[in-house]
Amino acid sequence: MPDEPIASFVQNKALHALIELCPDGIISVDRKGVITLFNDKAAVLTGHLPQEVIGRLHIGAIYGGLEQARAVKAALYGADHGGPDRLDGYETQIITADGRRLPIRLSATVLKQADKEIGSVGFFHDLSEQKRLEEMLRHLSITDGLTGLYNQRHFHATISDELARARRYARPLSLICMDLDHFKQVNDRYGHLEGDNLLRMVGAQIKGAIRRSDHAFRYGGDEFFILLPETDIGQAMVTAQRVLQAFAKRCRVELTDKNQDLPRLALSIGVVQRQDEVEADALIKRADLAMFAAKQKGGDQIAAG
Repeated sequence: MPDEPIASFVQNKALHALIELCPDGIISVDRKGVITLFNDKAAVLTGHLPQEVIGRLHIGAIYGGLEQARAVKAALYGADHGGPDRLDGYETQIITADGRRLPIRLSATVLKQADKEIGSVGFFHDLSEQKRLEEMLRHLSITDGLTGLYNQRHFHATISDELARARRYARPLSLICMDLDHFKQVNDRYGHLEGDNLLRMVGAQIKGAIRRSDHAFRYGGDEFFILLPETDIGQAMVTAQRVLQAFAKRCRVELTDKNQDLPRLALSIGVVQRQDEVEADALIKRADLAMFAAKQKGGDQIAAG
């Protein structure tokens, strides 16, 4: 059963009505952390019934463990989130009855009677939709809208991070640079819509040929990069060959019209492994030069740099 001081604190009928009408979950606990108040919205969000938790369940079960419950309590007593003895807009998560992680924004206060702490009460707002929208916007900001690969902006951020990690831990890092051969002629002859369709096909084939640990980017125009952490040049060459074969199977086309044959659309690929590069631009330049060497040899091939 809940402590008498807490029970008396919430007996007022008007307060009860407000608690039940509140669009946010409300949970109060006694000094031991046992739940003493659990409104209807809290039940909806957590999947727990009030009669199953009031006087029975420790708040740690809602937060997913005692460690997280202690972290919230420490924040409540601290001064970094509106306190001490209160929280204002503290972001954390709860664990629902079926095991889902639900992000929340928590506002809470310590409850006192005659200057003696008797527990605490908190309002928590479901942030699921906000987090979903934030993730969607983040994804859009780093994704090339045409191919679905990562964009140039994200390429520079990612390669800088991976290069720093490779240097710090002395781990291999490889980079593949790819460029379409004769794409301009195809684009000029058949138009940008057909050119865009070809770029989408290239993006799809790259996605299907790389590992989950690899990162693929459309750098701009018809140039693409694949960044391969924890990968030496031998393994990177295998990935490059896989991309070339996928391209040959699905994307390589002969385009002709009645008056003139167009050169075959193909890929030139350059592959390099990080040596002593400190700056990302140096590694990118070496990969680009390797790709250019493949193109100078006639294209439709792979060159190691």
